[in-house]
Amino acid sequence: MTRLVILGDNLASLCGANHALDMNPEMEIQIITERAEIGLVEEIPGLLSSWPPCPTHWISEMGSQTPEPTSKAVRGSWLQKAMGIQLAKRGCIFHLRTRIITISDDSIDFVGAGSVGEGSLTFDYLLDFCSDSSGQDQWYGAVCRSEDSPDTLRQGSRRDGTTEVWSSQVLEKNGKWIQTMIWRGEDPESFIQDQVELGKERAEAVIETIIQSASGE
Repeated sequence: MTRLVILGDNLASLCGANHALDMNPEMEIQIITERAEIGLVEEIPGLLSSWPPCPTHWISEMGSQTPEPTSKAVRGSWLQKAMGIQLAKRGCIFHLRTRIITISDDSIDFVGAGSVGEGSLTFDYLLDFCSDSSGQDQWYGAVCRSEDSPDTLRQGSRRDGTTEVWSSQVLEKNGKWIQTMIWRGEDPESFIQDQVELGKERAEAVIETIIQSASGE
């Protein structure tokens, strides 16, 4: 059985894992992250061009947070959580609160929580989605009641009657923000779709390599 190890738990890594399983259901996938859980740790942009942004079987039940066909935003951390839950249902193994020590050509040494504490993991293929965003543009986000949303800025309405807005400038303190957020990246408006496409692209590269290796044997 081919083993794929994925570093990081962002949307791109979760999409990559789902897409890899679509193309090769027998593949074993293990995801390593330093976080204590998938999603719900910090907010990420949730603006949508349409729903769903990916195949529906990549996302587990989201209950009241499930966008309607007309919704233009979803709570990003809930989407991330729903993808993580669905991957677990599909057999993906998660190593939470785990830090990588060394990486060789076919193995990883790590330390983490739980009874194991430390160990090593062999792999056939590795995808690293960990990246430093400190040098990217900083964006300021907020959530308000839809009736209080501004006329400008990047924004999208959620199913729960709130609107998510983003700006490259610090948002005015107007007493109407239910929640404020800071995020670093290229563009919050295209973030979700960009992550989906990145994950699919990198998963397809791995599968193509597997196919080429098999045909060359």
